[in-house]
Amino acid sequence: MTATLIIPTVHHRAAFFARTLQYFDACAMRGPVIVSDHSPAEHSGVIADIASRHTGLSIRLIRHTPDMHFLERLADCARAAETPYVHLHADDDFVLPETLAGLIREMDSDAGCVAAMGFNINAYFDRQQFTPIKKFPVMQADPLSRLIAQLENYSSVLYALRRRDEFVDSLDFSRTRCPDVQFWQYLESCVAVLKGKVLVLEDLHYVRETHAAKWSSTLVRERSSDHFPYLILNPEFQARVTAFRSAIEEACTSCGIEAAGDTVDNGIIHLLYRGFGAMGLPPRHTPEDTTSFKALLEKKLGNPHDPAIAGLNRIFAVRAAQIS
Repeated sequence: MTATLIIPTVHHRAAFFARTLQYFDACAMRGPVIVSDHSPAEHSGVIADIASRHTGLSIRLIRHTPDMHFLERLADCARAAETPYVHLHADDDFVLPETLAGLIREMDSDAGCVAAMGFNINAYFDRQQFTPIKKFPVMQADPLSRLIAQLENYSSVLYALRRRDEFVDSLDFSRTRCPDVQFWQYLESCVAVLKGKVLVLEDLHYVRETHAAKWSSTLVRERSSDHFPYLILNPEFQARVTAFRSAIEEACTSCGIEAAGDTVDNGIIHLLYRGFGAMGLPPRHTPEDTTSFKALLEKKLGNPHDPAIAGLNRIFAVRAAQIS
């Protein structure tokens, strides 16, 4: 496989990491895997021990210090990859290798595409409930049009299939300009679309289990002032918005694009409204609504011959083995 999976993990998430590798074994995943382990020294052997049990997988473990920025760790792993593509993989999620192979074919055929993904779902496995995560393609030929489309209907490309060098450059740019967790997520995806198109296939790509230990759930539970919705109460909020806007302008300038005027500012306002979860200024140019995504999910999961069914069955089997 011409894509390397990058898995960031740490000792106290060892059970999730072990489950992921069990899933890869069940999928007969044979592509390279690079693991970023930022466990403290006293727990340095935990992740390595789990990786050593999976001799059929091609795993390279890279040790990072606990205080290294998340994006710096990802970029370091991507630089170590020997494949043209990389794909970030959370230690508690599941990628469908069949879809990943299709995404590679699509990107091989379109040099102007910087990211490719299918549709993703949030899964409540205990309740057999699946919720689609809206993903919108960004296929405009003009870089500024792609940027505005991304701002107005934001879809993160962090967990998409990416070209290795573009991924590293976008991470480095974002970390040095917007190191805070909310705005580097926004900036990284915006920088990516300035460089090229984002393709979205109508195939199940990524299954994200919803559970109490999830990073996003923890932030909300702890009322983190570094992430929406409590970010708006952070005294540094306005400074972070300003830094984000300046970084967007810098990225545009580096691409030879004029970003002055109301167009980009209005796009940023749309992006922030999405973060607030506020009702008010509606998104523009929305290609599809939630209903159509749910219909697509029902179509996929209602067809016993669709590859999504086989993918979910593998995931269920791995989870059942972990629970037992």
